[in-house]
Amino acid sequence: MSRPRYTLRVSVKVHGTMPITGLEKEPTITVGQRTVTVKQRSQYLILLARDFNSEAEAEAFLDQIKAGLWNLAIEYNIAFDADFQRRTIQRPDHPEQAARNVARSFGLPIEEPVQPLQGLSDEQGYTIFQSDENIRFFAFGTVIAYESTGWENAREALAEGIRNARLRTDGQDIAFATAMDLYLSSFYETTIRARFLTLMMCLEVLAPVTQRHPAAVRALCELNGLVDAQVKNENDEEARDALDALLREIDFKKETSIRRRVRRLILDEAPLGQDANEARAKAVVEAYDLRGTMVHTGVVESDRLREANNTALQAVKLILRARLGLSSRA
Repeated sequence: MSRPRYTLRVSVKVHGTMPITGLEKEPTITVGQRTVTVKQRSQYLILLARDFNSEAEAEAFLDQIKAGLWNLAIEYNIAFDADFQRRTIQRPDHPEQAARNVARSFGLPIEEPVQPLQGLSDEQGYTIFQSDENIRFFAFGTVIAYESTGWENAREALAEGIRNARLRTDGQDIAFATAMDLYLSSFYETTIRARFLTLMMCLEVLAPVTQRHPAAVRALCELNGLVDAQVKNENDEEARDALDALLREIDFKKETSIRRRVRRLILDEAPLGQDANEARAKAVVEAYDLRGTMVHTGVVESDRLREANNTALQAVKLILRARLGLSSRA
């Protein structure tokens, strides 16, 4: 008796009626010894990787599929719901009768002999099952029109991500996941103001927290000690509350300002060379300053906002690709 082989199926809900054209024939990507089939079902983009020796082996390939989808989103602004939960497969007691029942429910013809239905599951998320099993997936929802790209372009982005990207497992991986959520969310926003603010939040999440110069930190620590001593001798409740708030503010001030952290992010992680990084960092800081103006006054010129939004978008893409370990796109 031959050993069972397993299939990994990943399905994400994309925001577009046809975000990738040319999927009618369900094309494939070859990555090493692995073949990945790509297809679209309604608003869901589906990737199928087959012939794994075990469920564990299939599960391990999930990160590569995710990286391919991240790269596709970065390269072609294809927004999708990043829901990568494993879905339970409901297995009917009578597979043949289950197949008949499902066919009747959807008004489909019942052909004899009936192909047994071994399982039912939710469309969105991922599942792992034996490759010879007949599993049906169901979903409901609406479609929103967004950007589209051809399969040849999408194929290259998916394959590059699956083949070359590396997801980290430390704290930066958590920051990356949050940043990707914000990046994808920016395409759901209906105004350029909201998109711009979301992209700037993305850069803030990606920017590592660093401390100020040691001399400044020492001065803040001394001030912290003075305020802490005053708190201990203060009996007035309102005064103690105000001093506690000041202690928190002093502790926060030990960190470099977000503006400087964002600048440092571009200088340290954008893989463009020193001169190009300096120019990009200057533009990003100017965009960040415009963000401050918009938040505090609500007044910005439309041309400046469009330019700042494009600067933020390109910077986010650059850093996200760098975090994936992929080549730069200037």
